[in-house]
Amino acid sequence: MAKQALILYYSQFNNTAKLASKIHNVTGADIMQIKVKTDIFPSDMQATNKVYQQQLALKRFPVLTTNLPDLSYYDLLLIGGPVWDGKVSSPIISLLHQLQGYSGTVAPFSTGWSDSGEYQKNFEMWAQKLNVTTGYHVLTHGTPAFSSKTLFSWLRKL
Repeated sequence: MAKQALILYYSQFNNTAKLASKIHNVTGADIMQIKVKTDIFPSDMQATNKVYQQQLALKRFPVLTTNLPDLSYYDLLLIGGPVWDGKVSSPIISLLHQLQGYSGTVAPFSTGWSDSGEYQKNFEMWAQKLNVTTGYHVLTHGTPAFSSKTLFSWLRKL
């Protein structure tokens, strides 16, 4: 893995937070949770999906309340988020917009309920000119499920 890594993650229902914590424990990388105002997303995923679809249609994404550190210190950003409707969640889209100009490598990781859809491809689209490598994507109710073996294998390739 890279010399200096930072884990940035958004988690609405704690699944991505658990995966980010496992990555942190294995790598010792710095870790930071990405946050938005608490009233942006409802606590119900169906209601959240309605907000998300509106954000996508209007291309108006939530403002992040997290202040990022000096990213020039890091040569790898591990960016984690939930899969929403088979795609990248809007807080991660906001983060990717903020990261434009970052010169290191970006590696996505995600947690989804039952379908990761085209998450990697969608992440790369939103990342625009960022240097994106292959990510690690797991499902909470399907395959691929989390396993330490697959996580270690992914991390070794970074």
